[in-house]
Amino acid sequence: MKKSAMYGLVGLAAAVAGAVGGNHALGNYLYEQVNHPPLRAPETEDVNPIQQEGRLWARGMDGFEEATLTATDQVRLWAAVRRAGDPGEHRWAVCVHGYSDTYEAMGAQGLWYHSHGWNVLMPDQRAHGRSGGKCIGWGYLERLDMLGWINWILRRDTEAEIVLHGASMGGATVLMVTGGPVPRQLRAVISDCSYTSFEEEAKHVIKNHAETLAPDMSLPVPAGLLFSALRRATLRRADGFDLRDAAPVEAVRQSKTPTLFIHGVEDDFVPAPMMGRLYQAAACPKRFLWVPGAGHVASAGTDPELYWSAVDEFLQEYIH
Repeated sequence: MKKSAMYGLVGLAAAVAGAVGGNHALGNYLYEQVNHPPLRAPETEDVNPIQQEGRLWARGMDGFEEATLTATDQVRLWAAVRRAGDPGEHRWAVCVHGYSDTYEAMGAQGLWYHSHGWNVLMPDQRAHGRSGGKCIGWGYLERLDMLGWINWILRRDTEAEIVLHGASMGGATVLMVTGGPVPRQLRAVISDCSYTSFEEEAKHVIKNHAETLAPDMSLPVPAGLLFSALRRATLRRADGFDLRDAAPVEAVRQSKTPTLFIHGVEDDFVPAPMMGRLYQAAACPKRFLWVPGAGHVASAGTDPELYWSAVDEFLQEYIH
């Protein structure tokens, strides 16, 4: 969809909204499309062989255990846990997937940590996979879920040293965690291709990848009107949750947690310049990594040597 097609006259926008049943109906349509993503088809291939291998490792659940947690709003959450071979190991990696996927999407990350002796916890985010929930929080609601998983670990390992590693919406989630008080056992965060805010990302997707958010929406409706309709519907149907609160760029201004920001240079779904703005806004100890040739959520498999050498070097500063 061309960018120019998104900017019609106000009268045209109103007519389009009427054509789909009015602003109220438009908001409800978008709410269902955006906040209730379809399950990823199991046969869908990953963007590269390394990440596909990781997905299959996670899917096999060989040596994994299942964990459950009740969130602060009573949503039932689920995670796959792979313990380290050494029972005395206290390093924990919480690997957090993105939109419209499951824990399997972080299999490449989980496999790397596990092969380097870490304990690994890979949750299904709310409203995804085996976790409950009626609405995606785009990192804002999920930040409290991650604190719940951190506490789940600490109840079992009081000596734990914890790293959060998220990609795409998972990257936004782990950044949102750092915007408030965190346990001292959270040593570091790695955010791979996060957006600055859901509002900015949604408007970008509406303009450039509309079929992803709403595959049946082909009429040229301005991005601002669509986001406003979605926001109002979410406020109404998700217990007052405001999509504008999902703003990692604001959270990192308050962060004290060491953070590594990663982004693929060729990412046009979450535009690469968003990483630079997140990095500049962050008040915490920080590093960044650009991965040449990598598109969205493809950095770990596009150049694994570059990716993991940067991660390893970063973590050596904060994990004992």
